[in-house]
Amino acid sequence: MDDAHQVKCPCCNTILIVDRKTGKILDERRPILDQSTGDRYQDALKKVRERGSVAEEKFQKFQSDRKTKSAKLDALFKDTLKKVEESGEEIGPVNPYDRD
Repeated sequence: MDDAHQVKCPCCNTILIVDRKTGKILDERRPILDQSTGDRYQDALKKVRERGSVAEEKFQKFQSDRKTKSAKLDALFKDTLKKVEESGEEIGPVNPYDRD
């Protein structure tokens, strides 16, 4: 890449690799992290480690939401079952041949 020149944007820290002869952009390297260490490999490693913790947090949130939803549905089922038992209705399987 002797014919290339690196230009860093002061606003977004994107590094543009520009061909010196033609002026065409050969590569665009956006920063991996907002607070970059300057080493792309260290930034990538840090991002992968953060992704694992974010995934764990999302999983734990999903588990707690699922338990809450399950508890609400169980309570609703028990309340409805109690109302049916108090009303004295008989509930049984529906025979599809009895319908007209």
